[in-house]
Amino acid sequence: MTTSIWSRYKALSGLEKFSTSMGVAGMFSGAYSAFAGARSERLKTKSLGLQLEHQEDMIRFTMDQNESQAQFLSAVYNKKFANQTLGQGNKKSTAIASFASRGITLGIGSTKDLFVSSEVLNKIENLTMNTNKARAVTNQRLKGVGLGIKADMTGLSASNMFATARTIDPFMSMTTGFMSGASNLMSNLPQSLLTK
Repeated sequence: MTTSIWSRYKALSGLEKFSTSMGVAGMFSGAYSAFAGARSERLKTKSLGLQLEHQEDMIRFTMDQNESQAQFLSAVYNKKFANQTLGQGNKKSTAIASFASRGITLGIGSTKDLFVSSEVLNKIENLTMNTNKARAVTNQRLKGVGLGIKADMTGLSASNMFATARTIDPFMSMTTGFMSGASNLMSNLPQSLLTK
């Protein structure tokens, strides 16, 4: 039968032979083009997934830096608080020594009121500093929480890109392109090549 098809092919006119050859070449070209296109799309999708993965890593790095900044802020405020309370203690000690050296009785009358009001003001300053510390550290940590959410979403997008890339099959696209080309070729073959 192969000889018969070959002899029928040889009997075709030059234009029919050229048309048939071009049809066969088009079939293979279409199959390769489908393969290359699907492979390119798969690589682009994987590349996008890798870019998103890198973004996630950088966001997580920034998130870790944010936590370090929160801890640094806490340490700075702790040092300020220590200096402030030491200063308050020094002022109180100096005042007590000054009053005692002048023979003023401590703990009664106006001196008592003076020391009580000084203690109240010190307590207010200390509470204000603690509030400022808590606000600054919490705000810094909240930025980290936002970054963590962004990192999770970026990681999810990267996973979706990798899953999409796995579904792109260049060989399946090539087979589909080949079958489509073969069908097109068969429908356009010269009638004399198909009949006995």
